[in-house]
Amino acid sequence: MDHRRAALLLAVAGLLFLPGVGYVSALDSFGEPEPHRSSASYGAAQIDVDNDTVMAERYRSAVTFYAPRLQYRHVEDEFAARNETREVLLRAMETGRATTTDEAVRADLRSIQRNYSFVTEEYDGVYRLSLARDGERTVVTATPANRSAVADAARGEVVVEYESLSPGERATVEKVLNASRSGDAYGYRPWSNESMPHPPVVVEKGDTHYAVETVAHVDDFDFPDGLLLGVVASGLGVVLLVAALVVALVGEYRSRRGGDAA
Repeated sequence: MDHRRAALLLAVAGLLFLPGVGYVSALDSFGEPEPHRSSASYGAAQIDVDNDTVMAERYRSAVTFYAPRLQYRHVEDEFAARNETREVLLRAMETGRATTTDEAVRADLRSIQRNYSFVTEEYDGVYRLSLARDGERTVVTATPANRSAVADAARGEVVVEYESLSPGERATVEKVLNASRSGDAYGYRPWSNESMPHPPVVVEKGDTHYAVETVAHVDDFDFPDGLLLGVVASGLGVVLLVAALVVALVGEYRSRRGGDAA
């Protein structure tokens, strides 16, 4: 076979195999997405929900808004006037009372009050927030809350009955419980198509309460199943292109040498 034709065939084959990884990615984007494991691993431990100290210390952040969060840029889509709202909250916690006529601040405060039972500047001091209208002004009152109040709010927020969970959530909780009983330090990583009650949550099953929480994080790049095959195909494409170049160069060299000899 003529060396030019052989080199051309090798080059065409190499170009076809070279985008092997791209073929795999394209095929992976069609149809139903493949289920994958969560990067978070969950465990469950028995907890005494009647213990105010345990509940307040463990779940205070679930029911308390941390006012210094407002200074961070990543929350600017969540709040309309984050700097002004922070100033009003800090003043109310420092003096017990603050006022504002800013509608954006008022909206932010209502959102915080709706989503959290308490506010804090430092977790050593937790305050219950109340809002009242006085003409054009909104009066913001911050009342110190004790450990018992925080624990009661936590119980109302994070404790759920096992029977109230969906069948899928109960099945996943059982897998988390089994992993914890087996002593698996890495817990259970749910599949993406499994239902999971979102932590922090305490599941009440019979007379026992289980704190379901994240125990580990695993780096998972979720590569397509056929990625290795795609890498092999791309590697073969490179080899074929190199072979095409070698065949062309050797063929030209021999052809010229034969011509010179004649």
